[in-house]
Amino acid sequence: MKNYYLALILSALLAINIYAEEVEEVVVTSSLTKQTVSDLADPLHVVSGEDVATGGVQSLGETLDELLGVNTADFGAAVGQPVIRGMSGSRVRVLENGVVVRDVAALGPDHINDVNLLNTQQIEVVKGPSSLLYANGGTGGVINVVDNSIATTNISERVMSLGVGTQSVNNGEAVDFSYENTISGFNVTFAASDSMFENYELPAGALYPEEHHDDVHADSEEDHDESSLDMLANSDVENTYTKFGVSKAGDWGYLGFSYSDNEGVMGVPFHVEAHGDHDDDHVDSEEEHDEHEDERIFSQIDSYKFDLKGSFVTNAYPLINKVDVSFRDSAYEHLEGHAEEEGHHDDDHSESEEDGHEEPTLFKTNATEFGLIFDVSAGDLTRKIVFNTAEQDSSIIGEEAFVRPVSTEETTFGYFVSRDFGNYRYDLGVRADEISRSGSVAHHDDDHADEEGEIENYDQDVSTLSVAFNFDQDFSENLSVNLGLSSFERAPDVVELFMNVPHLATGRFEVGNPNLDTETSNNVDVTFDYQKDNMYATFAYYQNNVSNYIYLKDEEHDEDHHDSEGEEEHEGLMHADFVQEDASLEGYEFEVGSSYELPNGTLDLSFGRDVVKGKLDAGGYIPRMAPARNFYSAAYNSNGYTYSAVLKEVADHEDIADENETMTEGYKMLNFKVAKEYEILGASLKVSAFANNVLDQVARNSTSFVKDAVPLPGRNVGLNFRLTY
Repeated sequence: MKNYYLALILSALLAINIYAEEVEEVVVTSSLTKQTVSDLADPLHVVSGEDVATGGVQSLGETLDELLGVNTADFGAAVGQPVIRGMSGSRVRVLENGVVVRDVAALGPDHINDVNLLNTQQIEVVKGPSSLLYANGGTGGVINVVDNSIATTNISERVMSLGVGTQSVNNGEAVDFSYENTISGFNVTFAASDSMFENYELPAGALYPEEHHDDVHADSEEDHDESSLDMLANSDVENTYTKFGVSKAGDWGYLGFSYSDNEGVMGVPFHVEAHGDHDDDHVDSEEEHDEHEDERIFSQIDSYKFDLKGSFVTNAYPLINKVDVSFRDSAYEHLEGHAEEEGHHDDDHSESEEDGHEEPTLFKTNATEFGLIFDVSAGDLTRKIVFNTAEQDSSIIGEEAFVRPVSTEETTFGYFVSRDFGNYRYDLGVRADEISRSGSVAHHDDDHADEEGEIENYDQDVSTLSVAFNFDQDFSENLSVNLGLSSFERAPDVVELFMNVPHLATGRFEVGNPNLDTETSNNVDVTFDYQKDNMYATFAYYQNNVSNYIYLKDEEHDEDHHDSEGEEEHEGLMHADFVQEDASLEGYEFEVGSSYELPNGTLDLSFGRDVVKGKLDAGGYIPRMAPARNFYSAAYNSNGYTYSAVLKEVADHEDIADENETMTEGYKMLNFKVAKEYEILGASLKVSAFANNVLDQVARNSTSFVKDAVPLPGRNVGLNFRLTY
């Protein structure tokens, strides 16, 4: 790999083309009824690729965590699943270039979203069920990661870019390279990245005593020297990514393909041990603990995606102006394994490596997806008809398989219309989905919970209908109001239906229910936007009433039976069921800011706050909700330098669901960035530095299953260099 990147560096140094950056309107690629940010009034954010690149390598959720209404459910450095307005998991759709990423993230909180951010053009975030107006929307929202791998217009000049970054908290290093050019009339793009991060450092006092979370496999508690308390074991990450694309474009439209390959290894910093034997004799318990305290738990990831996309102008035909076509074939494999750490072998452990260690577990997903979008617009009326079909086969094989193989088929028909009347506009979307699933549940005998019993097969066909309406009114030059109304139906996902075994990543014996009903979200969203001179203010209020809300409910403790009978039946793990209750999520997002012209530059100041409350109608709170947050931001531009600082103030999370959820203390997270661009021999060199968690605060996300055992990293200082020709 080092020789490979050395060749890329030499190629970049030999390039002679000058890269000229053009400032233009940002196009929102996932929008079905709109095109540019200036047209948008719904709850949408667009994060530029430059902002992503200058902040250090992070998970998808952590990258977006400073956006109002967006949180992350972390599981170490590699995993950060996005949470939008209290909605998470399969309720939030992650897309890549407008097509759903079909990985195994929804199967567990310890699985990554299979997207690469090092060569990202932009990330589009749509909040709430109004995402129905966007490609493949979810009831919680949409996150679309966009790159230029399939160029939709002809590339005007050759561009090469080489990026190198380093960060202190985990001795991290990352290198990425991108190339785009027109060769013999074809647009050619190539991108590659390689990154390596060791275990990350923790603030002092971040780890709780061992009794706070039993059976956790984390060397930070298991190694007995004091230095180990400063690191989170099994929080390391390695990743190698390549992507190649070719397209042809003209007045008639474009057609192209891309292929990507993603490989990596990441540690798993939290893992409990299921116990099948619970008799009165525990003579082996200490030996078992000693054995696991030197254990390395990791996941190997290997995935590919092949995309074919095109857009064809058909003005010669009546009614249909344009047809967009997309096809994706993808495969994702995630192998979770256990191994004894080097340096811990002794005479008492000279047996084979398999002794006392679980066999690996393989997660596999193979999927194909095909989509058509017909543009039947007429005059000022924008109209789109959408057809989409997908097939997905998922399986888990091995020691910790918690769901039997499942096959899913999805078919979608949608109609989307919008019209702009000058000072007001409306958008309407209607979508019908047909979802067929074939799966099974293995029933376990209480006396032999670790053995597979009777298998019951299920074939399910579910029809859902979703509607979203947005109305935007300009009341003056300064004030506009957007009203969003939506009703969104969601079919239960695979885990919610067919789970019936220990799930060691959550420390629970989870039980799904194949008879769960469709979940319906009825949402009202009102946004006020005010702008005058150099000052702006935004206030958004939303209420989401959810019928048949599906969540994982922990079994209430029975002091007389929990320590014996309950643990015997559930292999020593907490019992939890996927259940349904009516619920409501209510919240608001507020931001105010102003820009000031100073003698040597421009100063931008802003304040933001977001709040979300999730309650069950029958009483109690939805588990693992996010607390209130305040954001204080400052940015200064002077003489080519860009400085920015964000202080995130997170409140205590006290709205806990039950006795198994603990209160989460608040924290203050201070982050800095500074960047400067230089012109060197006709090339552009951008140098940026960042410092995250400057105050070295102990921080935990209440949205995470493993917040007590896996705190957030400590102070992190880094440098990034990007050379562009």
